[in-house]
Order: sequence, then C-alpha cells, then structure tokens
Amino acid sequence: MKRLIVLVIAYMFIAGMVFAADNAAHDVILNVVDVCLIDLNNTSDVTLSTSAPAQGGLDPVGATDATKLLQYTSLVPSGDHRNITVQWGALDAAPAGTSLRVEATSVPANCGSAAPQVNISDSAAYLITNIGSCATGIGANGAALLYTFSVDDVTQLQVGDTSTVTVTFTLTDAS
Repeated sequence: MKRLIVLVIAYMFIAGMVFAADNAAHDVILNVVDVCLIDLNNTSDVTLSTSAPAQGGLDPVGATDATKLLQYTSLVPSGDHRNITVQWGALDAAPAGTSLRVEATSVPANCGSAAPQVNISDSAAYLITNIGSCATGIGANGAALLYTFSVDDVTQLQVGDTSTVTVTFTLTDAS
C-alpha cells in the first residue's frame, strides 16, 4: 500500500511537471498622433492663355486646366475639422482684364466638402471645408482641381501681358 501511495505521488509530481506552464506579458501603448499634410500630384507649371473667339465680334476666350490633384492626410480629434484655403502671393496678380479661378471638382468620400468656384487673390479663400480624419490617396487619387482663366474686360487686355503667380493651398485647423 505504501508503494502504491509513493507511485501515485510520483505520478502526480511527474504529470504536474509535464503540464506546468509559465508566461510573461507587458502592455503595448498604441497612440494616434495629429497629422496635417498636403501635397499636389505634381508641381509642374500650368500655362493658361487666351485664344481667338469663334468669330469676329466675340470676346477672346480664356482657358481651363484640370491636370492637378490635391492630396492630403488629416487626423483630428473627434468632432474637429480642417479646411483648405487657396491664395496667391501679395505681389501676384492676373493680367489686366482677366481673372484666375479654381474649383475642387471632386473630393474623395469623407475628405471634406468642396466650396463653389473660388476667385484666387492675395486673400485666402476656402476651397475645401469640413475635413475630418481622412487620406485622399496618392497617384491618380485626390481632390481634382479645375483652373479657369477668364477674360473679364476685353478693353483692358494687352497683347504680351503675362503674369506668373504662385498658387498656395493651405490645410489648417478649422476655427
């Protein structure tokens, strides 16, 4: 009987060693940080020129360009939003009798709301508003831009009048 008790105790000891387990653990802290980045799909120049009308007596025709995409990433706290404004430099101006406008013609889902066409000047104007946490994508993705160069007053046009303006888009916290 003593022998049986010793065998049972030995078996329990060996079985306990076989099924023994140990572990180690630690916390991993996951943190989402504020991100506010804006780019263009390319920064090459855009050239817009007036052209002759279809027949004599009509005003010269402006031009459009739709080759640019705004690409942005925005991470904001719950309930906060950002806006994108557009403007040119304080010393920039369109040729006399003309204007330059821009419009975001398509904004990716959940990446803000496009404002109506904006006349570009040295004062910042809202182009896209109500931007929450989003990323437009890169490459062929982003908010499509349509530039419109318009003839506003034909009597002020002068052949050879050329202006180079630097158009700046700014992604800012909504106030």
